[in-house]
This record gives sequence, C-alpha cells and structure tokens, in this order.
Amino acid sequence: MSLITNIQKYSIHDGDGIRTTVFFKGCRLRCVWCHNPETQSFKKELLCDSEKCVGCGGCAAVCPNGAVEMFGQKAVTDRAKCTACGICTDYCNRNLREIAGKEYTVNELVKELRKDEMFYEESGGGVTLSGGEVMAAEIEFVEALAKKLYHYGISVTIDTCGQAPYENYKRILPYTDTFLYDIKTLDTELHKKY
Repeated sequence: MSLITNIQKYSIHDGDGIRTTVFFKGCRLRCVWCHNPETQSFKKELLCDSEKCVGCGGCAAVCPNGAVEMFGQKAVTDRAKCTACGICTDYCNRNLREIAGKEYTVNELVKELRKDEMFYEESGGGVTLSGGEVMAAEIEFVEALAKKLYHYGISVTIDTCGQAPYENYKRILPYTDTFLYDIKTLDTELHKKY
C-alpha cells in the first residue's frame, strides 16, 4: 500500500499527450515554492480551511482524540493530538476538512488508471508518477505499479526532484519511458536556502 493525495485526470503538462498524474505522499525537500505542500509529509494529515469556518462545532463534537476545540467562532485543531482519522471531515457542514493521503494497493491504482487508456492511446499519453517525491516512496510499490502499467502498454513518466537513492532509479528504469527531472537551482547555497 502507498499513500496517494490525488489522481489528476486529463493532465497535459506532465509529459507527452493526455496523462493521468498520480501524486504520492512524501518528500524530503521543503521548497518554499512547493505547488503541492499537502504531499510533503509521508503520513496522512488533516487539511482544513479554518478561515472559512463558521463555528458550527460539529467537528469538535465528534473528534475521538479531543484534537478539535472551539475558540470563539473557529474550530482549532491541535496537530499533536490529531491522528488523521477523518471522522471530523464527515461532520464539517461546509466541507472544509479533508484527509491528505489515501491508501491504495497496486491493483486498485492500476484499475483506476486503466479507465483512461482510451485517452492515452489516442494522444500518445500515459501515466505520470509525481508527488511529493515518488522516488522516495516505497520503491517496491512504485516498481510493481510501473511494471503493471508497462505490461498493459501504458507509458510511464516519473516526475522527480532526484532526492532519492540511485538504486531506486535503476529499479524503475526498465518500466519508465521518461523522467521529468525538476532541478531546483544549480547554486548550492540557494538550493539549501530555498
């Protein structure tokens, strides 16, 4: 099983043709310009838009860990107590709470990705594995996923920042058509800073 934050259909900027992009959870970098900060943690986490909270208190009433408290007209979540169980998400009447990270098996993910095969075939597209940092995910899972997609003739692109063991790249190479390598900056000090 691996944690996925999003399966984005009809992606046209993540490789050739029409693609489906799978966003894996977890990245060791903390870039200030990160487009997907919900993918940085390697664990499930609660996301909430507290600015739009109207203070109904539904989430606080059902939290089994006492992680949500009402302060005035706002629900405030104590991240140290939150286990990302997701119960509060069902009781937010404005849908302001969600869990980033859903567990998938390889077979579940392949089944979902094959739904778009017609688009891949017509456009020369395929599946892009992204993140977070897909190459920092459990490599056995990523390799098995890429191998199954390869078996079905689905093109695989890896979107990576390169922050993963070299061995992981060697393992995935036979089942990958393209690597999109995201070079952050060539300056060592700027790289550390940002």
